[in-house]
Amino acid sequence: MTQVNSSTLLQVSGLEVEVAERPLLTDFNLSVNPGALIEIKGPNGSGKTTLLRYLAGIRRAHRGSIDLRSHSFAYVGQKSGLNAALTAYENLRWLTQNADQNTSETELMRVLSELGLKSCRDMPVGSLSAGQVRRCGLASLLALKARIWLLDEPLTSLDESAIDWLKGAITSHRASGGGAVVATHATLGLPDTETIDLNVS
Repeated sequence: MTQVNSSTLLQVSGLEVEVAERPLLTDFNLSVNPGALIEIKGPNGSGKTTLLRYLAGIRRAHRGSIDLRSHSFAYVGQKSGLNAALTAYENLRWLTQNADQNTSETELMRVLSELGLKSCRDMPVGSLSAGQVRRCGLASLLALKARIWLLDEPLTSLDESAIDWLKGAITSHRASGGGAVVATHATLGLPDTETIDLNVS
């Protein structure tokens, strides 16, 4: 039985994860408490990405429950999910407005600057490099001010400086009471990380 307490950010109970109507995970349970970092591991096809899509509400659970405890979340998938025709700034503006957050231009520019994207403010995302697009997607983590971060293979296309930034951002997020669930092949190497292995034999 998964332990639950009043401060839990995300509670998953008895979840069945399916791919092409085939059960991949059954009776899956997960608790994400403030300060938690949970890495989901496993080979391709084990259900890492699919599980995150369930947690983000992209796929609906037919069995089991996913309770976000009314907390906000930010999801960064393997694909950016950004509008290629909009600029980096316009994408962040749209994301925050869609989340009913009244974020100032100054704050959004601070976020872009922190990710090394200040000079890309007026450039369509479709014209950026793969690394810049990835940074832009990660910028949404700061812009949205969500308690729960759901990250799918976040190290993809990142250079060393961006990886260092991400590790620092996750560390600060945890210290402020947030939690993160990360599907990844390569560990972030951060302390007090809980690992869940979806390896199928």
